[in-house]
Amino acid sequence: MALINKSDIEKLLNVQNNTQNALCISLYIPTHRAGHETLNGQDHILFKNKLREARALLQRHDVPEAEIEQYLKPAEELLNDNSFWRHQAEGLAVFLTKGFSAHYTLPFTMPEVVYVLDQFYLTPMLPILSQNGRFFILSLYREKVAFFEATIERIRQIDISSFVPETMNKALKFDVKGNDQDFTHSTTTVNGSNIVHGPGSTKGDEEHERVREFVIEIDNSMQKILHDAHEPLVLAGVDHYCSLYKQHSKYKHIVPQNINVNEGIDTMNSLHEKALAIMKPMMQQGHNDSLTRYQNVAGTGATSEDVATVAAEAVHGRVDTLFITPSQPVWGKYDAKSATAEIHNEYKRGDDDLINLAAIKTLAQGGKVFVSSYNGLTESADGSASVKALFRY
Repeated sequence: MALINKSDIEKLLNVQNNTQNALCISLYIPTHRAGHETLNGQDHILFKNKLREARALLQRHDVPEAEIEQYLKPAEELLNDNSFWRHQAEGLAVFLTKGFSAHYTLPFTMPEVVYVLDQFYLTPMLPILSQNGRFFILSLYREKVAFFEATIERIRQIDISSFVPETMNKALKFDVKGNDQDFTHSTTTVNGSNIVHGPGSTKGDEEHERVREFVIEIDNSMQKILHDAHEPLVLAGVDHYCSLYKQHSKYKHIVPQNINVNEGIDTMNSLHEKALAIMKPMMQQGHNDSLTRYQNVAGTGATSEDVATVAAEAVHGRVDTLFITPSQPVWGKYDAKSATAEIHNEYKRGDDDLINLAAIKTLAQGGKVFVSSYNGLTESADGSASVKALFRY
């Protein structure tokens, strides 16, 4: 179950920029975790239909049949993987081009769309990648460690058992007798300090150092999934565990306030509710602060609401903060010679969705993107694009 993040976007951009004379297929469908839709194979059938649509679009681009098979082979393999369809979330994104394929299960519903373009179409995933989109929860219990990916609307557990110790006992390799820890006579070195277990240390010392070792090993293991992430991380557990984790963690985006709960009693939905009580005000404040910055300089040349201008400035790395409202694609093309972008009434070969271009370039160059649907807004009534950009200089 892959988490998509900024490095994945960079990889997709690198692939499309270095794959010459090849089309890029972007396929999205809504999926289901369980229920009759899963039992009846509804997601599988929908995916099969979208592959037919992708095939038709490739034929429309005059791609030979042999090449079409080459493009779609990885997706056909997914189609026939029964295990894959039993482990879905709310949405699925699949990206294909010659010699490359990638797929991601996503924590909110995707539209039913297929695009065959010269670039990957990433707009439907922007709510996850946006400043107000996704956050993580790490539960630190003595007998259970669990990791969750969450949005305002959804939460799902991410399996980390292959690289993170599931319990303190496994992490520290202590002997266990009944419900008590039976310490062996040993010395452990942590960050250059020798820690003595057994005779010579008090019970309180043993407990503190045991938990300290525990959170250090958990954090070291979590770097495999968090090393290039920027999303907020909410900790759940007793205050002592959370405090030690914050003190020793390499992750720079831990939320100051943690969820203080008794060990192991919270359900996933309960954790989500408690995390939202912390995250919603933070997300809204971040959005409001950025919008205030925009409004303070609106009309001075430091902002723009013109899609073509915003797209061109994003390519130049000038967009500091971008606000977008979901809409239909705005087809157009960036011209490197003139350093400008133009909008087309209809899609032309080589076009990009300028909203997609502006958002991805902003994210790739360290800017902030806010998706308005995550602040109680909905898609614009007429389907027209809405962008607001605050420039760096």
